Amino acid sequence: MSRLLSIAALALAATLPTVVQAADFTFAGGSGTTATASFGSSGLAVNVQGPSHGGTQDVTYNSNGLGVSTGFLDATGIGNGESLTFTFSQAVNLLNLKLAEWDLADHATLTWGSNTLNLTGSGVISTQTLSLSGVTGTSFTLTGTTLLTTFKLNGLTATPAVPEPATYALMGLGLAGLAAARRLRKPQA
Repeated sequence: MSRLLSIAALALAATLPTVVQAADFTFAGGSGTTATASFGSSGLAVNVQGPSHGGTQDVTYNSNGLGVSTGFLDATGIGNGESLTFTFSQAVNLLNLKLAEWDLADHATLTWGSNTLNLTGSGVISTQTLSLSGVTGTSFTLTGTTLLTTFKLNGLTATPAVPEPATYALMGLGLAGLAAARRLRKPQA
């Protein structure tokens, strides 16, 4: 019996979350245009794509962050109707977005799954960190939504999503049930 309880305790301990470390991604620096940009931080990976996946709209790098380029005369930020999709290697809680050249004229939406969050600039041109809550998933799309919008994605912070406490409670009940069933089992002669 004590061996079964030891195994159950080890199984439970192995599934408990460790201290979750936030992964900070910085997109500022570099230069050029690419169909897909990949970044890694604290064991997480993220791929960033423009809307056409290598066609006329591509991901651009510059000293202020990532944007979208549609052609020769286009500004390299995220403009009206332009978007960047970032996909993580696992489910994450998105904690914040860092937007460069973000001002009062800038408006955007962040979409994930069936959820949409409207974002609005709140000051003079700057790099602003927008704190997020309840934004969990693997794929997110940031889209400019007004005519005067032009900003860059300078960075973001995410943590790996961990199961909710109810999941652990259900697992604990299952392990307790196994231990009780084992205890009630009659010894074989």
